[in-house]
Amino acid sequence: MTLQYNPDKRTIKLQFNQKNIYDFFQTKDFFFTKEILTRYYLSLKTKPFVILTGISGTGKTKIAQIFADYICQDDDTKEKNKRIAFVPVRPDWMDNKGILGFYNILDEKYHSTKVLDIILEAKENPEKSYFVILDEMNLAKVEHYFSDFLSVLESRTSDNPDGETITLHSFLNAETQQGVDIPGSIQIPSNIFFTGTVNIDESTYMFSPKVLDRANVIEFNEVNLEEYAGTSSFATDSSLVLENEIVKDSLIDNDIPPFCSKKDYMEFKRIENNQNIIQNMLELLQGYNMHFGYRVVNEVSRFINICNDEVQEFDFNTAMDIQIIQKVLPKFHGTRAKLEEPLNKLLFFCNKDNRFPRSTKKIDRMLKQLSIQGYASFIE
Repeated sequence: MTLQYNPDKRTIKLQFNQKNIYDFFQTKDFFFTKEILTRYYLSLKTKPFVILTGISGTGKTKIAQIFADYICQDDDTKEKNKRIAFVPVRPDWMDNKGILGFYNILDEKYHSTKVLDIILEAKENPEKSYFVILDEMNLAKVEHYFSDFLSVLESRTSDNPDGETITLHSFLNAETQQGVDIPGSIQIPSNIFFTGTVNIDESTYMFSPKVLDRANVIEFNEVNLEEYAGTSSFATDSSLVLENEIVKDSLIDNDIPPFCSKKDYMEFKRIENNQNIIQNMLELLQGYNMHFGYRVVNEVSRFINICNDEVQEFDFNTAMDIQIIQKVLPKFHGTRAKLEEPLNKLLFFCNKDNRFPRSTKKIDRMLKQLSIQGYASFIE
């Protein structure tokens, strides 16, 4: 973004660069802090599954839609529609048919979906990013309709980067009413990025720990009317800003495998410089059987490694603070008897020397929930 002065009218006009991620969002007339935009981008690059939660009306769906538009901005409308699937989740979904479609034996046709179309398209264009936005993801039980995807995301290895297959049908030939051939099974290409939005009320289901364990969970609960009414759409004191703000072609990185592994943790250890933050948290939580496994360790490590490469004035504590709140705390839910002691110990751990202020603030809020309701959950 640059400022252009018009001497005739004595006015200053903002000049936006549409390739710049922050400028692109600012032209859309929605309010997001630079930190939230950076966290969303880095989380998708770490692993292509992100959950957005928080109070209604804070922009969870819009950030996903505008980000997809930003990445696909050079495409015409027809091509863009081939790369973005907006999927309102239905409460009656009991299996994956709502996402992947089904073969109808009555008309002997495969009834496809936008998501399946994108999967087939992404397979043919591995250099492009594709986006699936699951709106109100928890209106149905995620484990019922999305379990195949969760399994495939975790089955990717160096010799099988697209993971295991998902069976669609068992017929020799299956085509849609438009004449498109549908294979009997598919893999989920690593260039597809999934985002789920979440609201919590009496009509929704709570996520299980195994779902939260597989995603970065970004919370949208902050409402700042002073910044919202200001001339800029961004907070001025953001401590997490990308060094290269033009990331339109950076989401897919051929130098980074499409799965997290021990290599990520070994690189993290070099950056961490023997501070043993993850080890200390594991030891703190292990006595309450609330610790995390190697998957979380590897994913936290990759996020921080990418931060180190792409964020201005990288600060290890800031990156670690964000990963505690996005990867460790989301699995905390339960009664006062279960959570009070481990949360208090984790509060002391995060608040020592004000090292992790975001996590401290969230834990304090959860402890207040415990004292008032006798029950607390990260996702409110």
